[in-house]
Amino acid sequence: MKHDIGCLHAIEAFYAYLDGEIDDPDAIAEFEHHLDHCRSCFSRIEMERALRQRIQKTAKNDSPEVLRDRVAKLMKKF
Repeated sequence: MKHDIGCLHAIEAFYAYLDGEIDDPDAIAEFEHHLDHCRSCFSRIEMERALRQRIQKTAKNDSPEVLRDRVAKLMKKF
């Protein structure tokens, strides 16, 4: 039986998992085990996947330079 990582840990790993940044097979298995047993986290990740797919489908043009600059400045703060 796998250890359940809990919602807090799952939420912390959420985007790293979706972006394929977790390379430890045990960590991936624990995350997926949590998703298999937690409806709330499963729903969140499915919503994020759907949102990402929608954005990819509707993004037809490059972002305006002003927007790219603004996002870059925000990212530097992190």
